[in-house]
Order: sequence, then C-alpha cells, then structure tokens
Amino acid sequence: MKSNRAKTLALLFLIAGVAFVSAQGGPGMGMGNQGVMGPGAVREWFRSLNLTDEDLAKLEKILDAREIELAKAQNEIRIYQTQVANMLLDPNPDMNSIEDAISKSLGYEKTVRIIQIERQVAIRKIFGEERWQSILFLVREARMSEKMGQFSNSFSAKGFSSQEADRYGRLLIILRRIM
Repeated sequence: MKSNRAKTLALLFLIAGVAFVSAQGGPGMGMGNQGVMGPGAVREWFRSLNLTDEDLAKLEKILDAREIELAKAQNEIRIYQTQVANMLLDPNPDMNSIEDAISKSLGYEKTVRIIQIERQVAIRKIFGEERWQSILFLVREARMSEKMGQFSNSFSAKGFSSQEADRYGRLLIILRRIM
C-alpha cells in the first residue's frame, strides 16, 4: 500500500515537473482565449512597442545574463525526471533514491524559476508596464501560434520595411528565448 502511494506520488511529481519545464502558459490562454490573431494584428502589436536597436540589445543582454545556468538547470531537471521514471519501472523501487532525485530536481526547478523571474523584473524595469504587457502578449501569442502550427504565418515579416524586418527578426529570436 505504501509502495503504491509512493509510486503514485512520484509519478505525479514527474508529470508536474514535465508540465512546468516544457510550457509555462500565461493566464487566459485556455480554449476560450486562444492566440493566433494573424500577421496584421501581430505586426501592429510589434509596431506599437516602438522598439529601437538599443531596446533589442537591452533585451538580448538580459536574456544572455544567465543563459548557460538556465540551460544547465533545465537539462538537470530532465535528467532527474528520467531517473525517477526509470526507477519507477522497478517492481520494488528504492524510495530513498526517488526522494533524493526529486529533491535535487526541485532545487534546479527553483533555479529555473528564479532566473525567469529575474528576467521578467529586469525587462519590466527597463521597458515599463505597458510595453512589458505588450511583450508578454507577444510571447503568449507566439506560444499559441507555435502550438497550432501557425507561427510562420502569424509572425510573418511581410509588410515591414527592411529596418523593421531586421528588428522584427531580432524580436522573434528574443520571444523564442523568453518562451
């Protein structure tokens, strides 16, 4: 009985961990409020941000600050999740090993979340609340467009001047990193 409960608990942790790492959707993005507004609307949101090359450089600098540490932590989480999944295949898994792997994974999940929060706070400080909300909107829209296979359509650079297209391309790279 205790073994089944432990297996169930470990499996729930694994599922929750995968959901946490793989996609962190924002509020209001359920079935009733899906993204994919289309390229015209996305272009207008981009233009309303009025981003300069300097603004994009600031965004890139914020994202570069702890990128290696973030990638390492995300990889470690996947490793520990795989270890727990493999341990659960054993008919009589070692609960101490499972608890140890879960504890280590949680430490890395904390690191990931702290880095994400630090990035958000830094971006918000630099760009202000209104522009920050627009950036968040574009991130959510990009996530939904990608899930629905519409990213290249919704985030098309058609209709931009060459300078706008360059900035837009840089912003798309940044949005993918924030996603």
